[in-house]
Amino acid sequence: MEKPAYFVSDIHLGAPSLTAEFELTRRSEILRFLNEVMTNGSRLIIVGDLFDFWYEYNSVIPKEYFWLYAKFKEMIEKGVTIDYVAGNHDFFLGTFFSDSLGLKVYQDGFSEKFDGKKMLVIHGDGLAEKDSGYRMLKKILRNGLVRWAIRWIHPDLGFPLARAFSKKSREYTSTKDYGESDGMTDYARGKIEDGYEYVVMGHNHSPKLQKFEKGVYVNLGDWLRHFTYAVFDGHELRLLKWKFENEPKSSS
Repeated sequence: MEKPAYFVSDIHLGAPSLTAEFELTRRSEILRFLNEVMTNGSRLIIVGDLFDFWYEYNSVIPKEYFWLYAKFKEMIEKGVTIDYVAGNHDFFLGTFFSDSLGLKVYQDGFSEKFDGKKMLVIHGDGLAEKDSGYRMLKKILRNGLVRWAIRWIHPDLGFPLARAFSKKSREYTSTKDYGESDGMTDYARGKIEDGYEYVVMGHNHSPKLQKFEKGVYVNLGDWLRHFTYAVFDGHELRLLKWKFENEPKSSS
């Protein structure tokens, strides 16, 4: 690889529990991070939950993230590939990111060889052993008929409803004690035994790099408390912590 690939997940832009000052600080740091990717990297892989909620109508998208749309477009025009894996706050990803901005969108993750290394990239929602209720909810929310019905709700009503659901989902994920056997680690171990050299996930907001005999599992953590990300240079996948120019005072 001439330039490395960057991985990040669970940024949760627009999380309602964050202070306005903290969200502005995060916005500045996210732009710094994206500029680093654009300067030093060849690829950005977003492994779910970029927003605290995302919903788009055929002709309506949230306007408050115009700064991010513009940055993505700039990065792609300068040769950076951007992949977006849907997370549990990304049920309603439509065609905007792919058709209007040029991102590659995956509803259920993807597997690929990175410089000859076989890698699996998925958000990880529904893999925890205690998430059986969520797995049923996921099937309902991704049902085509349900999506069609929700689009008949006016955006001024639909967006607040989606935000309320996303807040409950995020609070559930961030406060739940998954225990030592969180299901995700076991899943990663199984995939490595099946031949993957790397498994990359997010979802549970707990940064982790675990080496097995035949491969490596990385959980990317989040940008609510940990501000972690990963870099793959063709030889090694490293889990790193982003260094803020000015440390935020408080997240809530």
